[in-house]
Amino acid sequence: MQTVRAAGLGAPTLLGALDHALGRMLRPLANLLPLRLRRAVEKIERGRRRRTGHRAALAFLVVALLYALTVGGQIGRLVDSVLVVAGFGIEDVTLTGDKETSKIAVLEKLDIGGSLIFFDARKAQQRLAELPWIEHAVVRKFYPSRLSVEIKERKPFALWQRDGNVTVIDRSGTTIVPLEEGRFARLPLMVGGGANETAPSLLGDLLAEPAIVAQLRAAVRVADRRWDLHLDNGVTVKLPEKNVRKALAELVKLDTEERLLARDVVVVDMRLPDRVTVRLPEGRSLDDITSESGAPRAQVKTRT
Repeated sequence: MQTVRAAGLGAPTLLGALDHALGRMLRPLANLLPLRLRRAVEKIERGRRRRTGHRAALAFLVVALLYALTVGGQIGRLVDSVLVVAGFGIEDVTLTGDKETSKIAVLEKLDIGGSLIFFDARKAQQRLAELPWIEHAVVRKFYPSRLSVEIKERKPFALWQRDGNVTVIDRSGTTIVPLEEGRFARLPLMVGGGANETAPSLLGDLLAEPAIVAQLRAAVRVADRRWDLHLDNGVTVKLPEKNVRKALAELVKLDTEERLLARDVVVVDMRLPDRVTVRLPEGRSLDDITSESGAPRAQVKTRT
């Protein structure tokens, strides 16, 4: 008799515990269910204090899970919501490396509405890489409720002008953003089709000659084969297709020894490997531009 009584008391106790747990679970999950099942939840809530209500709640949970598995396809959302209620919701996000990227844009790409357990860090990294400034992102999960986001941003390297539009590009030639801020206006300007992809090679050669970089206003890609350099003083330097660094070194030597770029010349043509040709302004002669400092070097030829 005592055994039967204990069993009789234990069942309601077990059902009561289940009822308490189900009461917490069903409230946040109810909105995920169809209208008919939501009405069933309300009916069960009204009868939870009766013993039959406990059993009905347990039966409803089984039915709801079976429905989600076989009909509604909502098992992932149901379980995810349960985990959030259990304390595994994402409550804290630490962000590092964000200089140009806004925190709001990062949070939107993270999409952190669910639990940390079901959060896909790899897909989040891919979404973050869609933001214009982000080159690479690492997302790590720290249980029970924290995300760590480390981003590496692209570095502005040059400006690229094509079809009248100017954009900021990085060292690889990848377009970052349109030029809308004055703080990037002093970056080297690359002009023409294909200029963005070949700019790193040219700038690598130019960096070996800082004296030329200091005077550079723009570099124009010609037929996607070679470059023309436009200097601040209006002189155009025509570079060869190959051996650009050698040509630049020769240009610096001529400028140092003969002050070539400071003279009244219009074009310095370095496309031929064995000579440098300069073009003078209309009506000017070689004697005019060399009268102050003597004659130019023999390998420099002029044409008007």
